[in-house]
Amino acid sequence: MNNSVENTGRSVLITGASQGVGLCTARTLAEQGFQIAGVDILKDALDSELGKISDEYKVETLPLHADVADESEVVNAVSESVNKFGSIDVLVNNAGIREVATAWETSLELWNRVLSINLQGEFLFAREVLKQSMLESDSGKIVFISSIAGRRGSIQSVAYCASKWGIRGLAAGIAQDLKGTGINSTVITPGRTDTPMARTSEQWDPDIGWLDPQAIANTVLYFVSQDSNVEIPEINLFHSVQL
Repeated sequence: MNNSVENTGRSVLITGASQGVGLCTARTLAEQGFQIAGVDILKDALDSELGKISDEYKVETLPLHADVADESEVVNAVSESVNKFGSIDVLVNNAGIREVATAWETSLELWNRVLSINLQGEFLFAREVLKQSMLESDSGKIVFISSIAGRRGSIQSVAYCASKWGIRGLAAGIAQDLKGTGINSTVITPGRTDTPMARTSEQWDPDIGWLDPQAIANTVLYFVSQDSNVEIPEINLFHSVQL
């Protein structure tokens, strides 16, 4: 697929853009001509990676150091993106964390931290991108990244599972609100994915089957390339070993 000329001037805002799925998606869309606004709490890594993308693909990039759970920082990040690029054509809600504990060992602090980053963060960015850009232009694509843990649960991950189930509900509710507009949304629900976070987790075993993050990035590109009259409510991706 080569739509770099067609996509020149279009912009995408990606959360969790310094590594893993977010970085892979940023590179994939930049290759297609998209301008990239990347959000991450890891400032140095984000600045470095977006700088490389800009040099390699000759697109404009905007690194935004922000906490996705902080409302004022989200509002400002979206505002900076709109000021830089004029509009936000695509939002990829990707940032997330996973912390391990059984249900009876999960503190309220852990619960709130995971839910605020994984679920509240995706809500805040969707709300602000709609308010500050997409509703006015009556166009755009919103991608929510969930997880297989949001479909069938996972051991020692009650907060993570709740957040990922919640993302699917959030995406479904927003899709209903967007009926009759030129804005589309989808939720991507991948299985175990080979990311830096996964490789440092207690689940890491290279022999049990892990998705390449490029598969998710390609799926994002597929969705954002569809006409506005094409609805794709949810996309599930799994490594063949996981089926």
